[in-house]
Amino acid sequence: MKQFSWLLAIICGLSTAAAQEKPAILEHVARERSYDVLHYKLNIEIDEKAKTCKGDASIKLVPLRSQFTQVRLDAAEMMISKVLVDGKLVDHHEAGETLFVDLGNMYGLRDTLNLTVAYAVSSPKQGLYFIKPDSGYPKKQWQVWSNGEAVENHFWFPCYDFPNDKATSEMIVTVNENWTAISNGRLIDVRRDPKRHKATYHWFEGKPHVSYLISLVAGEYVEVKDSWGAVPLSYFVYKHQKDDALRSFEKSPKIMDFFSSRTGYPYPWEKYAQTVVQDYIVGGQENVSATTLTDGTIHDGRAHLDMSSDGLVAHEMAHQWFGDLLTCRDWSHLWLNEGFASYFDVLFQEYDKGSDVALKSIYDAQHNIVTSDVADKRRPSVFSRYVNPNDMFDYHIYGKGACVLHMMRFVLGDDLFWKAIDHYVDKFAFQPVETNDFKIAVEEATGYNLHWFFEEWLYKAGYPEFEVSTGWDGAAHAVNVRVKQTQKIDSLTGIFTMPVEIEVWTHDEPATYRATISKEDETFSFPSYQQPQLVIFDKSSRLLKKASFQKSLDEWIYQLQHAAAGVDRIAAVEELRWLVDSANVSAALSSAAINDRFSDVRREAVWALGDARRKDVVPSLIGAYGDGAAKVRAAAVAGLKNREGAQVLQTLQHAFDKDSSYVVAAGALTALMKNDSLNAKSYAKAGLTRDSYREGIRIAALRGLADVGDESAFDLVKQYTFYGNDRNVRMEALGILSRKWKDRPTVVPYLLSMINDPSFHVRRAVMEMLGNLGDEQAMAQLQKVADAEADVRLVKVAREAIEKLKKSKPPPDVH
Repeated sequence: MKQFSWLLAIICGLSTAAAQEKPAILEHVARERSYDVLHYKLNIEIDEKAKTCKGDASIKLVPLRSQFTQVRLDAAEMMISKVLVDGKLVDHHEAGETLFVDLGNMYGLRDTLNLTVAYAVSSPKQGLYFIKPDSGYPKKQWQVWSNGEAVENHFWFPCYDFPNDKATSEMIVTVNENWTAISNGRLIDVRRDPKRHKATYHWFEGKPHVSYLISLVAGEYVEVKDSWGAVPLSYFVYKHQKDDALRSFEKSPKIMDFFSSRTGYPYPWEKYAQTVVQDYIVGGQENVSATTLTDGTIHDGRAHLDMSSDGLVAHEMAHQWFGDLLTCRDWSHLWLNEGFASYFDVLFQEYDKGSDVALKSIYDAQHNIVTSDVADKRRPSVFSRYVNPNDMFDYHIYGKGACVLHMMRFVLGDDLFWKAIDHYVDKFAFQPVETNDFKIAVEEATGYNLHWFFEEWLYKAGYPEFEVSTGWDGAAHAVNVRVKQTQKIDSLTGIFTMPVEIEVWTHDEPATYRATISKEDETFSFPSYQQPQLVIFDKSSRLLKKASFQKSLDEWIYQLQHAAAGVDRIAAVEELRWLVDSANVSAALSSAAINDRFSDVRREAVWALGDARRKDVVPSLIGAYGDGAAKVRAAAVAGLKNREGAQVLQTLQHAFDKDSSYVVAAGALTALMKNDSLNAKSYAKAGLTRDSYREGIRIAALRGLADVGDESAFDLVKQYTFYGNDRNVRMEALGILSRKWKDRPTVVPYLLSMINDPSFHVRRAVMEMLGNLGDEQAMAQLQKVADAEADVRLVKVAREAIEKLKKSKPPPDVH
């Protein structure tokens, strides 16, 4: 790579250093295969103390070339002792991350080869992770877990590490006798060797899947059993989590039943295990039949008031169809995995909790895309120009993928949408797929030509930006709705064509009309025998868009009071919050805060009231604290932080001492420290003694100390950054230092001292902070990480931080 950068620098007339700082973005396509793997068999032993994995990897394959003399396998930093083909030793050599096996003979298309690689890896830099206690965290458990996506598995066993090949697999793994080993497929047997204090687990997955989905988790676990029909479900958790496991995973059978029904394809694998691990680098990974999850998935009853694991559980289980049964052929089509899983999470929310909850998830995704997809971050969802496949894992494929499928459902209607999904799954089961495969399946099932839809939403970038205005034509008894598309038109983004629903209210009755937008500027006319009370453009917010629609104050209030969809009422709150000091607005928001049927609308209304300067909203905020939804109570105590009076203080003290929700208690602590600032340190001291889920209350105490801002507060916040504290607290404390005390000359050097912290998450957070601080003294350290770090995720963060530092540097003076 350095040689390539050096050559490129000469050709382009750039300095070598400049070329090395920013790696070349290349066009990636599906890898050509010279063979087809039929089966992987790993027979390995794990030594958790030595951090080694050693044994044999047997690979059964058939040539895809008529004159086949060499096998190339992906294998990084392995000690390979021998390679056999059909039991005979053959020559091999390694170059970079490739193992070249010379077969010794020429094979053809009808041959089947059995290749065995005897190998060992020690402390692999990716793929297989060894977790153990240390002086800072003596209670941490010994564990070993793998993470194969995107291209990590070849760091711990030789394989074809690209997603356009599928094979069956089995794993025979020997581990500590007190451990449980979990892998893909069904458990064949467990053999124990008391003399060696070892146990050997034999797992077999008899249905084909890509190599990055082969997984291993080993450690001390208890198994909580469940089932969906004849499919066994297992939840592998720590002993102390056993009583909480069913709370976190309780909806697994319901989710599996819903996905099986909706796709028309019953759950395809032999079993489904969900295993929690420490220090996981992602939230979850959808390994075939054996999902791995962060141990933060498990939560107690009090935390259950504020959070649910249903979304994560549903997302990863949806991958058992979309990502595992059907897998993107190459990483440019990754949205087929992540977009589908994200939308099926939303679909389960709709099934389980109602349409308002699901539409709010889509609404939030739309807002995230609109605020994030700007400048050089714009790109299509189907995209092949990247440095590393991990660069693809962002909102372009998760949230936008879900939004695209939601819009397709609107375009087709429910019946045809589900017919298309069923056909797609059935047609391509156990195959690699690309976006055009999905397009063809949709068109085969529905008869529609959706080339235009795929082109504007997946193969191109951006979203429409609308300016909407209305005018009533009394003579024609019609309302005219003018729609202008104002987005910048370029090679990535054009004029969008999309249907939209427009709702017109007259005499307290709504009428919904469907129109198709296809021009830069067009006007639609709809019947209206009187001046409409309200017009809603894009009812239920189905379109990914940015929209400006000037309405009167009365119209926004009417929308808050009458719109059927929760997201349309939330949109009204977002407009009205800027006018919250109006008596009419505060009255409408107060009513919504107490009476709206959707808790998210009540919460948003309470947040808006909290911004008011009016004193007469205090009773509404205190009344909202009586809401049964913790999210509404949390908004209420936040809104009370700048209010005065004995009743306010009494309400906040009660919320901190006695509320059943951790989040509400944390919010009350923040409000108390603001409201009663003379006693802020006393409140902080109390908060720092409180345990809570993900340390929310301690974090609130530290944030409050930042507002105190004196030397003792700085020292106390800094203490919580030390190794040995909870990771969530450490990252928050470091963030507070970088925000509140960023101008102290010791802060940046202190952050730089954390750049090689043992915690993956802390290192990532610190590099992001350094990039945001704009201090050039961080450049050299970040460049070292970018040049030498083994984990590509951290390399990406380091490079992004470097780019931020470059942009924040003032231009040189020109004289």
